[in-house]
Amino acid sequence: MMQTMTSREVQKNFGAVIDAATAGQPICVTRYGRPGVFVIADTEESRQLVRQLAGRQLMRDLRAVPRSPEAEALSQQALNQLIDDCFA
Repeated sequence: MMQTMTSREVQKNFGAVIDAATAGQPICVTRYGRPGVFVIADTEESRQLVRQLAGRQLMRDLRAVPRSPEAEALSQQALNQLIDDCFA
């Protein structure tokens, strides 16, 4: 189960937060009562999740701009490669 902490609690207990996240305990950090960020361990699984989220955001961004022939020609595989290159 995910732990939730306020930003103030995280500031006061940063070392413990990092230890918990590194041990596999994701932490949701709230600000003014609303979720703001997550602290997660740097694992291959979390990196893959970030890549997937970045890919979805890239697709939304690309759909929002006028299409060019170059953009139309990009395949999903080419987009995935661009994303992977960003995280290399």
